[in-house]
Amino acid sequence: MKFEELKSSLKNGCQNLYLMFGNDNYLLTSAVNLVIKYGGIEMPELNLVKFTEGVIDMEDVVRALNTMPVFSEKRAVYLDLRMTKKSEVKNLKVLSEYLDNYNELAVLIVCLGDNDEIDIDKSKFVAVDCNRLDFKIACLKIKATFRQKNITINDDAVELLFNYSVGDMSKILIECDKLASFVTNSIVTINDVKEIVNQSLEYQIFELTESLAKKDSVKAFKILNDLKDKKDEYRNVPSLILAHFRRLFHISLNKDYSNFELSKYLGIKEYAIKMSQKQVALFTKSSLKKINELCAKLDFDLKQSNISIDNMINLIVLSILNI
Repeated sequence: MKFEELKSSLKNGCQNLYLMFGNDNYLLTSAVNLVIKYGGIEMPELNLVKFTEGVIDMEDVVRALNTMPVFSEKRAVYLDLRMTKKSEVKNLKVLSEYLDNYNELAVLIVCLGDNDEIDIDKSKFVAVDCNRLDFKIACLKIKATFRQKNITINDDAVELLFNYSVGDMSKILIECDKLASFVTNSIVTINDVKEIVNQSLEYQIFELTESLAKKDSVKAFKILNDLKDKKDEYRNVPSLILAHFRRLFHISLNKDYSNFELSKYLGIKEYAIKMSQKQVALFTKSSLKKINELCAKLDFDLKQSNISIDNMINLIVLSILNI
């Protein structure tokens, strides 16, 4: 089930087992709140038990689930495993057994996020996809957010805000608040977004790739200097560059696939496929093959401590500019 389908599903009846997965923390939190709000869980101060940090013993979780609700149709247990390590979970088998014979008066809400350390059988749950929203749905949410503040936002500004934030609603809503605080004429323009909104690391990698494809060395090195200023995030740049060029190469090899098929194959949104295809057109298959071979070699050298991050990135940039 997609996140945007959850509210209408809950209005038709709340289920007993929900699992929220995906990489957008805003959507994950919103999904949990929707189940609590529309799940028949009255007086949450008495009927909502949370397990959110530290060592989690599933015997305690199941004990909470098997407790009668107080002046309410149902009680809920919220299990936040987004940052939990496998070693911090005890008696997982007890939870597995509960899933086969659950209490009809209890709602278990598991927030897994993109944590792949914890082995939970999704097939036992109503699984809610909280990965980033499609572009059209995110646009509606952005416009509605500004409308609540009596501000309008131009369509081109919406698209740039979405791109700068790479569709992450958590980031988008923070930037919406910033824009609402700074605009003076109740209209957000594309220039406002350019001046006020922080570009995400992923978007800067996209811009770097674009400038390399167009042999724009001045812009490429300007972006690199901006990336270096991010310090803590800078160490993630090599892996993002590798992932981006790998995606472009796969798209170039599968041009007979539809955008929908590519999005399933690569595990990304169709809008991201559409944006990537524009860049694929700027490269040849052979150049993308060479770039991926170079990236793989330099990634190996980096992991073997044979090269620094700075030298690796500079070599990639200079090599692509001279292909």
